[in-house]
Amino acid sequence: MSELENQERQYRLILQQSVEARMRAMQEKIALAFTFCSTVEIEVRYGDTDRAMGLLHKLRSTVEGLTDHINNPGHVSGKQSKEFQEELVQLRNRLVMLESQNEQRRSHGPGGRIPRATSIHLSREGKSL
Repeated sequence: MSELENQERQYRLILQQSVEARMRAMQEKIALAFTFCSTVEIEVRYGDTDRAMGLLHKLRSTVEGLTDHINNPGHVSGKQSKEFQEELVQLRNRLVMLESQNEQRRSHGPGGRIPRATSIHLSREGKSL
């Protein structure tokens, strides 16, 4: 094998490793976005709606950034782009659902907390219901 052929082979190997590393990194970013969805969901359900709005904004920015990156043909190949696009659809659907849930909670008053039932004290027995 000539020196030129050896260099070309090494170049192709490095190029392939680079593509694989980018695909792994993109998959990890998508996985982190799904994990972040879970964090946002907890805030939407149990926390303050204003904080949830901030997290939802960050989540939307994350999804938009991933979309831009995945749509760049220099970053993602056609086959992988299709797979990532399918995951982005799931992320967007979850984002829309979380935004809707947070809006429903916001409509329940200040701070967005849904009022909890208060306990009733029975004076005779000293128990709570």
